Amino acid sequence: MLFILFIVITGNSVKYGNNMNTVKKEFETLVYQSIKSQGLDELHSKLIAILYSEPDLMTLKELSEKTNYSFSAVSAAMNFLNKLYIVEKIKKGGSKKLYFSVQRDMIKVTLDQVKSKNELMVEPAILKLPAIIQRCKKSKAEGSEEMLQILDQYYQQMIALDKILKYLVEITEKVQKEVNTK
Repeated sequence: MLFILFIVITGNSVKYGNNMNTVKKEFETLVYQSIKSQGLDELHSKLIAILYSEPDLMTLKELSEKTNYSFSAVSAAMNFLNKLYIVEKIKKGGSKKLYFSVQRDMIKVTLDQVKSKNELMVEPAILKLPAIIQRCKKSKAEGSEEMLQILDQYYQQMIALDKILKYLVEITEKVQKEVNTK
């Protein structure tokens, strides 16, 4: 973790400043490093870190200025993050501007992503693979036995992954209720 300290010299003593800018920057750095370690690039990580440390909604223009990235790059990044359920896009009545905030409930973000992965990847595979496997079993073409093994193995993995993800959602929702009651 990167610590940023302001040193204030008063007389013969040295004091470490603990102003809100320092705290905010330190927190942004922590969030940035955490997000970057999950595989997002510099811009996406910066945007999440900035939004997480801002109490107010921010416009694309403000985010562009804070990150030193172009308006169009920030706009594309924010659309991507919105699709991942990490940021929320808000349009205020009477304004053409889009405002953004980050989803601060990390448990909700995790749940949404796990549910999305299960709904978009695992469940469709479980539904479609049996018919594909049956067609492969009926095939007498060369390589069909090897393909059948690949399909069957993938199908078994999807069934296991479905159980794991559903269990993860169940446990996470239980922990979320405990956290929310505190």
